[in-house]
Amino acid sequence: MIELWPTLGAFGFYTWVYARIFHNDTHWIWLNSSSITFPLSVDSPLDESEFPTPYLPQLLASSNPENHFDIFADMLLLSPLYAKPLFGDCLWTSSDYTQSLNQKQTTTIYPGWLPTEQMSIIEQQQGHNICVVLPQPAHINGKPYTLLVNITQNNNVQWPSNISCYTIPFPSSDEVLKAKPTSDNWYKNLQWPKTFANDWKSGIYQFSGVQPLEYENKTKLNLTRKSSVQPDNQLLNLIDYLIERYNKLNIRTEKQFFQWRNITQANLFAYIPAGGSRKCNEPVVFIDHIDTAFERDTFANTGQRRTTPGADDNVSGLVALLQSASILKQTQETACRDIWLVHMTGEEYPAASLGVSHFLQQLLVKKQPIYTAVIVDMIGHRVNRNDPIVQVNAADSTKSLLLAELALNYVYPKVKDKFIVKNLQPVLRRWSDP
Repeated sequence: MIELWPTLGAFGFYTWVYARIFHNDTHWIWLNSSSITFPLSVDSPLDESEFPTPYLPQLLASSNPENHFDIFADMLLLSPLYAKPLFGDCLWTSSDYTQSLNQKQTTTIYPGWLPTEQMSIIEQQQGHNICVVLPQPAHINGKPYTLLVNITQNNNVQWPSNISCYTIPFPSSDEVLKAKPTSDNWYKNLQWPKTFANDWKSGIYQFSGVQPLEYENKTKLNLTRKSSVQPDNQLLNLIDYLIERYNKLNIRTEKQFFQWRNITQANLFAYIPAGGSRKCNEPVVFIDHIDTAFERDTFANTGQRRTTPGADDNVSGLVALLQSASILKQTQETACRDIWLVHMTGEEYPAASLGVSHFLQQLLVKKQPIYTAVIVDMIGHRVNRNDPIVQVNAADSTKSLLLAELALNYVYPKVKDKFIVKNLQPVLRRWSDP
């Protein structure tokens, strides 16, 4: 019998974590990756006949100096640019663990996947001697959920009776028709600012650091440090500038503060309330991120961590949300759902979705449902200037597919004539498609 659970592999494809074997219901051992070799497989399949490599446990002894460094080292001391300490992926066991099925297993499994804030405490205790590196399973009611699967002598898989596989259905034509707005008035009277194109270009220049931000007090700031991991990053300064911009539009804002690596981090919310007679409790959320990654070529050549301008990546999404605020205020006059414009920090590695993780955590704490979330990222990235495709990626739900369908085949045809760039072609894809 094998304990396993599903997880996301490289490039966003689903795969499996194979954790441990139960033998005669009395003995168990971790499926140690160092002693198992798989047939050749790929991490980024381009068709459905290929599958990403499954995850197997990696066993590291904290008493081993090399393993200790891999587990506890500060990420800025690691030589690869995109490496992080393994502590957050550790499931801890005591040192009396045995790999033998013929010997009774007496080891203790401690709580795993601890927050990085506890890393120094665990390191000082020196009590958890073996780190089993595994992706964390999904949690239900606060507890990890895994599957016990029986493998017969004929290699047949016997799944638990309460488990079934299904394909997420696309929305029906009736569902699409029902979801469409009952009136087209939302767009007929839209007043796009005459300076929209120039404001867009200016925003790209400013937020990518080509031109300085200018505050109301005439202070100027060039953005050059935009990684959440940098102690002297300028992301809070950037947020203060955004607040000034939203204040001019009479849009209420709120900072969501938290700490990471003893550095104050923040997401920024801009709230555009619905003005219609019918009220809905679930807001529509638009999300971008304000941080940028480190330049790989600079790090490879000099070892220095310097942040990228991010014009095609985060900056394009940031400017899209900021520029849309005045237009969305018009559409909200008759809407039932509030709109949140959320500027996230810490999307890029090594923070790796830090801001959105904190955002979701607080939604759960407050039991705040949302209707949908639209993530706007890399909309300025265009390798081939003649490529007309705009990629729209839906999540794994019928509701998400429905909203993507409306965006492509209802909203886009009505607004495309107002676009600066003509003949764009929106396409529904998985984000990993080339």
